[in-house]
Amino acid sequence: MATLQPKSNFACSILVILVCCGIFSLASSSSRMGMYGNDGVNKSQEMDSSTYSYFYYQERQFPRDCGEVYVQCEEDKDGVYFIKPTGSKEPFEVYCNNTIDGGGWTVFQRRVDGSVNFHRNWADYKEGFGFLHRDFWLGNDKISLLTNQKDYEIRIDVVNVDGSPYFAKHDLFRISDEFTKYRLVSLGGYHASSTASYYFLQHRNQSFSTPDRDNAEPYYNVNCADRNRSAWWYNNCYRDVDLNRPSLGSEGHFLSPYWYELNGTDFVMYSEMKIRSV
Repeated sequence: MATLQPKSNFACSILVILVCCGIFSLASSSSRMGMYGNDGVNKSQEMDSSTYSYFYYQERQFPRDCGEVYVQCEEDKDGVYFIKPTGSKEPFEVYCNNTIDGGGWTVFQRRVDGSVNFHRNWADYKEGFGFLHRDFWLGNDKISLLTNQKDYEIRIDVVNVDGSPYFAKHDLFRISDEFTKYRLVSLGGYHASSTASYYFLQHRNQSFSTPDRDNAEPYYNVNCADRNRSAWWYNNCYRDVDLNRPSLGSEGHFLSPYWYELNGTDFVMYSEMKIRSV
């Protein structure tokens, strides 16, 4: 469990009280992701009134993203923290990567061991699923709230099935809301230090699609999300990036997560997508 190391300010103290009083419990590597069940499906989280203490808190004191966790609480460890983005009705848990590239990264996707099924419908991708310490999708509603409160850069780390690590950075990332199909409305310049190819740019200005909700531009009458058993901002079904395909780490399998033109095999056995305010 991540432990907050507060400064002498109320913002961090509130978070410490939240954790210590048990009002919200942080997820361990074996626990479920906030409101998500062991099968990765959104479920209600029950609270035992005999176990939990209650008190009033000032909502504005919650950090809005992992960058604010990193700065306000001087927290330089990876872990699960509560944030409350602008416009969010309630705080929610996120995984903060504070040990790579200066820290302060809010993670919204990870594939590490194939323990969670990513072949899911629109509702699941909207709400989010999985385990914050392992494989998960944070949820498109949450990603939209996050990326529309500030400007964010994105860093995507992948490891291909040969075991070679790569990353790609873009200086801006934003998606729209559900009404406009979570369109990837902003994807900024490709960072020169990146070691993965620039093909994520292929998905700029594309709507999000799932097997049951095809929002992609027509591509030979093919539903790319259904074909790939995935969900993504599709431009076409080939020569692009798709990190949500189900067969994690399968060499040569068209259902394996994929990044076109890596130096070596294009099939991916690990990925982590994360954003940081700029």
